[in-house]
Amino acid sequence: MISGKTGRITIAVVGRLKKSEWQSAQDKYLKRLKRYSTVSLVEVKDSVGRGFPDAVAMEREGKALVDAGADARRRILLTPNGRELDSEQFAAYLQRRIEIYGYLAFIIGGPLGFSPEAESAVEESLSLSRLTFPHELARVMFLEQLYRAFTILRGEPYHK
Repeated sequence: MISGKTGRITIAVVGRLKKSEWQSAQDKYLKRLKRYSTVSLVEVKDSVGRGFPDAVAMEREGKALVDAGADARRRILLTPNGRELDSEQFAAYLQRRIEIYGYLAFIIGGPLGFSPEAESAVEESLSLSRLTFPHELARVMFLEQLYRAFTILRGEPYHK
């Protein structure tokens, strides 16, 4: 079990949330997470729909995302093809990574996913699910799971 603030986490994402309900949920979890860790959210500019071919848009977004987490000691891509963990396993995974690396960056892509360059530039990949979600929902779901992981590690009742 952990106590006090621990580690540093950057969450790199594509674009801004446009719907107020997503923004409200994101703000709620970011505020809750401040109790447990130094957490920052970095929004990189989306390139999809800006006149670029999809492959170029994915490459531009991927480079910006990887660059946003460049200072982290461990960069972790969230992708449907990554390693799947349940909430307790993710909590243990998070604790181990924070103990070993201290500063983590979790990278969430845009609607097209990741370029091969972005996938090869990170050290690990995790999956929220094999299902496909809108990237805005995936962002909020990951924040909730990160919050849940910290409550598990602290033995707090939220997880039940």
